[in-house]
Amino acid sequence: MKLVINYDFFNAIKDVNEGFTPMKIVRNNKKVLVTYSFPIWFILDYAMFKNLSTTLKLVLLQFIVFYMGGEYIIKLLLGKDIYEEKSRERLKILVSKLKDLNVNTDYKLLIESEIQEKKYKIHLNESKIPEMIENKYVLVPAYDFNGNIKHASINQEHIVGTNDYILSIGSPEKKLKLAYSNT
Repeated sequence: MKLVINYDFFNAIKDVNEGFTPMKIVRNNKKVLVTYSFPIWFILDYAMFKNLSTTLKLVLLQFIVFYMGGEYIIKLLLGKDIYEEKSRERLKILVSKLKDLNVNTDYKLLIESEIQEKKYKIHLNESKIPEMIENKYVLVPAYDFNGNIKHASINQEHIVGTNDYILSIGSPEKKLKLAYSNT
């Protein structure tokens, strides 16, 4: 069985465990930054100054002022981290959905999950258009039948550029290689 969610499971765990940092802002706004903000700022700044070095410095300054300053001011005014709050809600809902995959865990154990491995592969879809598929293997602490804590391996499959993340039980394949080989 597979679960389909619309957010990156492991990034939600990072948002809960990590403090309010610049990387949290970039991680949660990367789609807007890459598709709209940076290209528009770069084109407008380059049109004004005609100098690549000045343009790059100005784009960095705009990012710091608009995103970092704006997000930090919102955090100070509201007194809370909006990314952490949103991720907490998502993960609490995910705990009950993981029971469908026979992963008996709770919220406190879920936020202790660790990334086991990341793999990328390129695949042709039905229209013969290449797609990059990201597989993240996450070790999730879960209870077994006796109530002991064991680790369950969950595979998060994601086609880069889409909003669908598919969770399933699975662990990375182990490949054997010779100890003294040069390959």
